[in-house]
Amino acid sequence: MTVLLGLPLGVLLEAIVCLFLVATIAYCAMLDRRLRAMRSGQDGLRDLVRDLNAATTQAASAIGNLKKASAATGEDLGEGIRRARALADELALMVEAGDRIADRLGRSDRPPIVRPAAQAVAGPRQAPANAARDSSNPARATHPLLDALKRAR
Repeated sequence: MTVLLGLPLGVLLEAIVCLFLVATIAYCAMLDRRLRAMRSGQDGLRDLVRDLNAATTQAASAIGNLKKASAATGEDLGEGIRRARALADELALMVEAGDRIADRLGRSDRPPIVRPAAQAVAGPRQAPANAARDSSNPARATHPLLDALKRAR
């Protein structure tokens, strides 16, 4: 066995093994610190996942409530639109009837009715009592709006 630096070869090999063991211990200590940090990070990650799950559940519940509210609002709006269309159709019919009456009055051979100044200031004239609606005769049945138009002329 050769001696290097005055030390026997066995001692030299044991010194090298000791150096490797010290390096291994240092590496194990560093690895242990990293594993501890990862475990603590896992705990934080676990908490984060739990909070995210709770937030997702809450969001799903809120979406369900929004769907119910929008369905109810949609039904209310649909009903309002149906009523508005019915009123618009009725108003269109009344306007048509008023136009026809105005055309007939414009084509009549009678001279226009001139009200005295006192009656014009007093306001619209009242319909005679015998001009009430006659529901048995559709030609004589009138609508309140047509009555008001007739009184205004």
